[in-house]
Parts: sequence; structure tokens; C-alpha cells
Amino acid sequence: FKIKIIIYLSNVRNTNSMATMALYNHAAIWDDSPQLWPRGYYTNGHVKVDGEKMSKSKGNFLMMQETVQKFSADATRFACADAGDSLDDANFSRETADAAIVSLSNEEAWIMDVLSSSTTTLRTTPPSEYTFMDRVFINEIHRLVDATSHAFSTMQFREGLQHGWFEMLLARNEYRSFCKNSDNNMHADIVRQWAESLIILVCPICPHWSESMWDKLGKRHDATTTDGRRTSSSLAVHAPWPSSKPEDKMLTRRAKFLRDSLEQFRSQAGKAKKGWKVATILITESFPQWKVDTLEWMQTQYLGRKEDAFPKDFMKQLKAWTSIQNIKDKKLIKFTMQFASFTKKEVEEVGETAMETTLPFDQKSILVECLNYILSQLNLTELDIVSLDGNDDDNNNTTVIKDVPDRIKDNVLPGKPYLWLR
Repeated sequence: FKIKIIIYLSNVRNTNSMATMALYNHAAIWDDSPQLWPRGYYTNGHVKVDGEKMSKSKGNFLMMQETVQKFSADATRFACADAGDSLDDANFSRETADAAIVSLSNEEAWIMDVLSSSTTTLRTTPPSEYTFMDRVFINEIHRLVDATSHAFSTMQFREGLQHGWFEMLLARNEYRSFCKNSDNNMHADIVRQWAESLIILVCPICPHWSESMWDKLGKRHDATTTDGRRTSSSLAVHAPWPSSKPEDKMLTRRAKFLRDSLEQFRSQAGKAKKGWKVATILITESFPQWKVDTLEWMQTQYLGRKEDAFPKDFMKQLKAWTSIQNIKDKKLIKFTMQFASFTKKEVEEVGETAMETTLPFDQKSILVECLNYILSQLNLTELDIVSLDGNDDDNNNTTVIKDVPDRIKDNVLPGKPYLWLR
């Protein structure tokens, strides 16, 4: 007879013996039928409690029944999923289980409060009137739905929990903060899409919470079968996986630009001297020519990967290139070496986009649309946005540009605006 094994589960100690021999046996018996071989192996280490090996003498030995009674089934499953999926020993954390109870309860209260028809103050504008952060939030939901699906399909439950719960909450928190600080209500359809997606994404981990929330949102309907029995036809566990669209990577990049800019602005405001009265965001769409030349040369040296993105003798080749370029100014050579070294590290972090000589999006339009949010985050009442490229028609901006010190102008790069306080 033939038995088709989808996945072989084993302890890490058996990897080199039973698991390996099982694969050999399948390959030997069904040499001409590889479709009958195990499609995957899943191995795990031992289970620890709060980072320590379970032991009755230590008093940290947990039985399933008492754990469920203490933390609830969903919180126990939550902590188990977060314990880890690798060959390392999984760590069941009581603190995680306790935090799961609080988190699940808080999200239940928030969702029901926000989506309550009697108290809701959410927007109901058509999609054509979505704001920048509306679109960013929807795009993030789609990205996390796909990421969670991939993690669960490969039995990476900790990774799936990270995407399907923690990152979903972070995305909601950012959207909620943006709307609140921009004096603009959240959008009803988008919040409901997020809530329904969250419930289904976490259902494999916390099915009881998901079923309860699914029912409270009116998604569950009782039906009667032909023989008179009542059955729930729309359980969360039977609901289709949330639909998603491919991630809009350009929108993701524009959102990252806003986050990175705000982080930089906060840092610059914290380091500024006391007593400043005027704040201006300085932007530019172009690099100086010597930086353009350096970036174009780096593009020719790029090896097409983040790690070890450039040849090992990169700095040596860079120095030789500056000689070929006939750069005689020692100060400019020093700046070139520093700029290339900084960009090299950035490429290793974010990829080849760090070497682009022009931005594929309008940074000023993003800053203008999100100006109220920026003002609130920086605790400012007024803020100007000025382009150092001199393409503004405002004569006052021309005067501002002339007053900007050269040391500050050098810090303004495409995609990296500067908060000038004076």
C-alpha cells in the first residue's frame, strides 16, 4: 500500500536518525514516485518555561489543563505560538500569556467601541477621496495579510503571529495617531476591513476570541438544515482568507519616507539650541554633481545583493576612481570617500534604491499633505517647507534659501529633508 506523507514532525534529537532514515526509506521504496516522498520536515527543540527547563523540583512544570485554566485556551495558544518555531528550544513565557489576555481584551473593547453604530464618528467618504494615510493603511493591511499567509503555510507560527497580530496593531496605531493629530477621523470602511482581517488572521492561534468577535460584528448567521438541525454557516474558522492585492512598494516607500523624516525631525529638534522661533523644512530634488558621479560609479560596482553588496576592495577602487576623475581638491576627495562609505552601508540595509540619483516620488507633496500631523508630532504651530532647488515662486522662500548656512545645505539630500530651527 502507499501512504503519502505531507509533513514529518520530529524532535531535534531525531533529525539525524529517524527523520533522515524515513527520507531514505521513502526514496528507496518509491524511487520512481517522488510525489510520495514527504513534502516537508518540521523539527523542534524542547519546551522551556520562562527561559528555564521544565522541572518539578523547580516548581515550573506546567500541565496543559492547569495552564488553560489559568490563562485561558486562547492565551495559552498565543504564548505557544510565540514560543518559537526553530530548532532552538521553544520558550513558553507566562508573561506573554498574561499580556495576551490583556491585549485580546483591549482589542475587543476598542473594535466594538469604534465600530458601534451609536457612537461612531468615522468618515464615510468614497475611495476617490482617500487621504495619503488611508492608502498607506490599506496597503499595509494587504502586505500583512500576504505575509501572514506565507508564514502559516510554512508552519512559522511565531512569524505569522508577528505579522498577523503585532504588526497589524502597529499599523492601526500609526493610522489612528495620524488621523487624531491631523484633525481627521478614521475611515469606517478601512477600520472595518482591518478589524475583519485581524480576526481571521489570528483565528488559527486564538479561535475562541475570533469566533466571539466574528459573531459580535454580525458576520455569523445561524441556518437550519433540511432535517431541522441548526448550524452556524458563517463561522470565522470557515470564513475565506482576507482578500489582498499585491503590495504597492512605491506607496510603502513613500510612507517610509514620512516615518524616517519625522524621526530625523525629532532628533534635530531635540539637539537644537533653546530659544529658536522659526522652523523650516528644507528639501531638494537633486544631488550636487560630484555626488551624482559617485552614485553612478557605485551602481557599476554593485553586486546585486544586500549582504556583501560591493567588492571587498571597494574603498581601494573608490580611491583609484577619484584619481581617474582627476579630483585634485583634497577636501572634495575626503567628502567623496565619506559619502560613498555612508551610502555603501545604506545599500546594505535597504538595497540599491539608496544609490538612486533622483527620487521617484514628490517628497514635497507628501510633507504638505501631512503637515498637520508633522506639526502635532513636533509640537509646533507653524512650519514652512522650502525647496533649495529654487523652483518656488514665493520671493520669501528665495530669501530663506540665501540665508541657509552651507553646512546645513550639505545635509539636505533627496529623500532626506532637514528641519532648520533658528
